Amino acid sequence: MSKEEGSIIKFVFGLFSGIVSGVVLGLLFAPKSGKELREDLASKTREIKDVTLDKLEKIQELGKEQASKVATTIQEKASKISSRLDALASRGSEILIQDEVQ
Repeated sequence: MSKEEGSIIKFVFGLFSGIVSGVVLGLLFAPKSGKELREDLASKTREIKDVTLDKLEKIQELGKEQASKVATTIQEKASKISSRLDALASRGSEILIQDEVQ
């Protein structure tokens, strides 16, 4: 996991914790009846669920983008290494042939 992904996950966790804490404290200290409080809790729970799912989708998208970038970089580097190895093998063959001729 990169530093950026770790920071994003920590941010989302902190955001989620702050939202939950604020909602719970706000509802507990609000002067409402039990029925109103339960309705508010259900409503806030749905809101928190929606926000959390949205954030998780964004994190998944970021993860897929990063994985794609890493895969592309690895392919490019592997291709360069393969080309260099082919060139070295070719040079080695030429040197061996020249040694045999002399």
